Amino acid sequence: MRMGSGLLAVIVVAWLSWQQLRVDANVGAAFGPDRRITDARGEVNDAQTLKAIARATLRDRPIDAGAFRLLGLAARLEGDPERAGDLFRTAARRSPRDEVAQAMLVDELFAQGRVAQGMRHVDALLRVAPRMRAPVLASLIANAANPELRSELARVLATNPPWREAFPSVLRGSDAMRPDPARSEAVLASLAGVAALTPSELAARIEALTALGQPAQARAIWLQSLPQRERRLDGLPFDGGFEGDRQIGGFGWWWDDESGALLSLDANERAQGRQSLQAQFSGRAVRFAGPRQRLALAPGRYEISSAANDRTSSSRRFAWFIQCTSGVTLVRLELPAASTGGWQNARTQFDVPRDCLGQQLTLRHTGRSMAERQIGGTLHVDNVRLRNLPGLRALQSASRRE
Repeated sequence: MRMGSGLLAVIVVAWLSWQQLRVDANVGAAFGPDRRITDARGEVNDAQTLKAIARATLRDRPIDAGAFRLLGLAARLEGDPERAGDLFRTAARRSPRDEVAQAMLVDELFAQGRVAQGMRHVDALLRVAPRMRAPVLASLIANAANPELRSELARVLATNPPWREAFPSVLRGSDAMRPDPARSEAVLASLAGVAALTPSELAARIEALTALGQPAQARAIWLQSLPQRERRLDGLPFDGGFEGDRQIGGFGWWWDDESGALLSLDANERAQGRQSLQAQFSGRAVRFAGPRQRLALAPGRYEISSAANDRTSSSRRFAWFIQCTSGVTLVRLELPAASTGGWQNARTQFDVPRDCLGQQLTLRHTGRSMAERQIGGTLHVDNVRLRNLPGLRALQSASRRE
């Protein structure tokens, strides 16, 4: 069975890119068999000319892989794909590092529907042609709706080829080049079925599932990837007491280093448990956006609470913000002011609407001007909690039962 024309784009990309590379780099000597092979680029629509050039080349150098490539191309033009495939295989055997031979062979095998054999030569191509890793992987992911291709790509990736390290960056892509999240998730799900995902691949899967409106599934997969001792910190939010030994990506806490603000875990000052989060400010103006965490809250009503010990010089308060991934702010919980002294608690309620698929929790300083953002001293936060409150209907049902 021949595969769809979309999959052939994989090797069309490879072929065109490598032909351009050979022109730009002037690969091949300016004389002898290499010159004949190079000059044959202008004769790709004339099978007889290609065969004549190939035979002349083989008289001078009987093991020349490029000559067998030309014979294969001629066979393809004459409508003999089986012979073309045999000749491309011969070229690849004669010169396993010949990128164009590998690309042509993959093209033939995919066109014939021989996906497993084609993927073996994709592996060979990407090993010897690092420049082709991004475009070829992007084309493979784009065709991940084909279950056999998806399965074979996952199987080869599970062997940890040297080009696997390029896979996550292709999945992330740029805004214009990022693969369809459904195709990315399909490939990553297949790979996860046969091998553990690398941290970068796991991060890409979280992004794909979140983009598909499935943050709860993304969080469950991330949680399952953690060691058992870290899984015990699960809650709303994850590790709301800052009891972990380190920052955890995915749906755990993370923060950036900021000039003027140093964040760390402190075992000497806490509201409960064994440690809290400490933010030390140097006295300079800082636009503080501190610890943050992805959330996967289902629609409903919630309460957020937090303990804080503000010993800073700030005239403005710190606050927890929860925003939808679309940017809409759901709640702003201001922490007790520095003048209150000691550990204090704050809480408030908010609603998560049905169209808010995925959120982010962030601690920020509410200063607006440069003067208000000039902060010195230390802030401690601890015991951050989110509690799902029963909805109005549930309360009415409970009241009727009573």
